[in-house]
Amino acid sequence: MVVDLTASVEEQLRDLASRQGRDIGVLVEEALLRYLEVAAITDLNPTDVAEAQVALIDELDDIPEWKDIGA
Repeated sequence: MVVDLTASVEEQLRDLASRQGRDIGVLVEEALLRYLEVAAITDLNPTDVAEAQVALIDELDDIPEWKDIGA
């Protein structure tokens, strides 16, 4: 995979890699993996959330009803 960076971003990455004593390729790979993980977590369809809540409702039988504490 090829990642094109602006000169300033590349310079900042090289500086960071140098300060941390790490390989620039490892830094870029970690950054991309973290980005993809966050994108996967936040890429939700509201319908999926509702369906998951309905599917899990049976597991909540043993949990007492919510109470308005401190009101």
